[in-house]
Amino acid sequence: MHKKILFSLLAIALLIAGAALAFIGPLHNTSAQIAAPTVTDMYTQGGGWDPWGTAFDSTGRVWIATPSCDPSPQCGSTAPGQMNVYNPQFGAWPVAYKFPTGFGQALFLAFDKLGRVWFPMPMSNSLGMFDPSTNTFNQWAVPTAGSGPWGVAVDSNGIVWFTEHYVNKIGSFNPSTHQFTEIATAQPNSQPYGITVDSANNVWFTENNSSVAQVAEYTAQHVLHEYKIRTGSTSGLTPHLITTDQKGDVWWSEGWPGAIGKLVIAAAVPGTTAGVAEYPYTPTCASCGTHTSGIAVDKSGAVWFTDSLQSVLGTFTPGSSTFSLYNTPTTNSHPHDGLNIDASNNLWFTEEFANKLGHAALPSSGGSTPTPTGTVKPTATVKPTPTPVPGTVLGQDSFHRANQSLWGKASDGHTWAGDANTVSAFSIAGNQGTVSNSSNSYSAVLGSVGFNTDVVFTGSISSFSGNNFGAVLHWTDGNNWYKAYVDGASLIIQKKVNGTTTILGQRAFAAKAATAYTINFRASGPNIGVNVWPAGTTEPSGWMVLVKDSTFTSGYAGMRMQVQGSSILSISAFKATALS
Repeated sequence: MHKKILFSLLAIALLIAGAALAFIGPLHNTSAQIAAPTVTDMYTQGGGWDPWGTAFDSTGRVWIATPSCDPSPQCGSTAPGQMNVYNPQFGAWPVAYKFPTGFGQALFLAFDKLGRVWFPMPMSNSLGMFDPSTNTFNQWAVPTAGSGPWGVAVDSNGIVWFTEHYVNKIGSFNPSTHQFTEIATAQPNSQPYGITVDSANNVWFTENNSSVAQVAEYTAQHVLHEYKIRTGSTSGLTPHLITTDQKGDVWWSEGWPGAIGKLVIAAAVPGTTAGVAEYPYTPTCASCGTHTSGIAVDKSGAVWFTDSLQSVLGTFTPGSSTFSLYNTPTTNSHPHDGLNIDASNNLWFTEEFANKLGHAALPSSGGSTPTPTGTVKPTATVKPTPTPVPGTVLGQDSFHRANQSLWGKASDGHTWAGDANTVSAFSIAGNQGTVSNSSNSYSAVLGSVGFNTDVVFTGSISSFSGNNFGAVLHWTDGNNWYKAYVDGASLIIQKKVNGTTTILGQRAFAAKAATAYTINFRASGPNIGVNVWPAGTTEPSGWMVLVKDSTFTSGYAGMRMQVQGSSILSISAFKATALS
């Protein structure tokens, strides 16, 4: 299993400005046959971090495994992971599905023909399934203890296949009978990693240990074949993810050597290197190291890959054996195992250390780039087009609708994001948005990205004992935002950067429990101000707390609250407006 660069690099990556601009041209080894794609990225929304594998549902939405931990090869975190969903048609993040208590963290996802998404969970040694049609989760323990179920693929019969990274096996699961089958590799300590199924239902997987360095096939006739990649030294050779092309030939990423490999099926002979070719590329950074991770083949036959340590997206033209490499939009973003190409030939990849989803509309797709046109813009670090006109309402909710679980769709037609549509503590009751029966901090964001933005909302809380509530601006995720809130004793402006909070300014304010207050929170350039006053009275002149900070220049507007035990937060109105 690969090793990761130091955690400090993550902090550097997330603080670098201008991170989501499109790449202008290839870095080197340019092939005249491949036009430079426009590459963009966007922060994942809905909470969680360390985005990993991707999959596409039947409507073209991008699903992302978000474990919120970095397995090297295991996570220290024991909290359940989640899946984030992006809709390219509307440029929106409509929902994030948090795994129930008792689940682990998924690294990879795969859909079956019934629209169910499957995900192995290596740290909890189980196979999970989510059915969007019923909004239900299920999981089954893998028979071999500590097996580390890792990569996943579904064959045409609906059988779910997965690698068992820690115990040198692959496994299958029959959803109809709930029966597992496990197949051991011939080589000990092979550490199977990536897995795919070809058009004939043959299962292909990589054996990730450099002392083994093989790709393997478990045929539809239940025969295991293993193919050597090299006859000489395999030091550092860690075959990673695997895919097939239109001819049925097999491609894989090679990890540390900075190369991709190919097996020509017609020439392949089990136990030998017959039919195998390796294609190394020249790194763009001589001192950064290489780790070729994701791999996919587009409709033209071009092979695409990511190098997580180089932070590049690459393409290889088989006919001319040439490479083109492109910087990811965010520096040191660690694009890892999330590379995938959808049915419209749009390329997607995850940037693990930047908490972003990347996109490239491939020139050969023959279709238009899925430019976001809905209520959520594609990135918090690039100005949306067009910029909201001053006075434009970015999001608004009166909360006047039928009682329901979660906050659902606001009165302006936008859908609440953050935690408001995934966490059971949220509900609509008596024409108010409520948060209750909780023990955590949550975000609720609404509408479009703003730059200079004003938020006004009215709410009350039944107790301030360990609780607070307020507005957020320039919110990108649960770990990056400005917040202005009351806690019963003070009015506070706070920022959170990569999970670390800092108080920017505060003053005494004795808010009373069960009393409605209106909060006005505004960011205009570096000036950030807040007022709070009893609902129905006049807003104070000037700003009660005013600070200067330029950490975040854009993002979503909403609310953030900490509600514990039997306390109830009630919100009666919310409005976010774009300023000049």
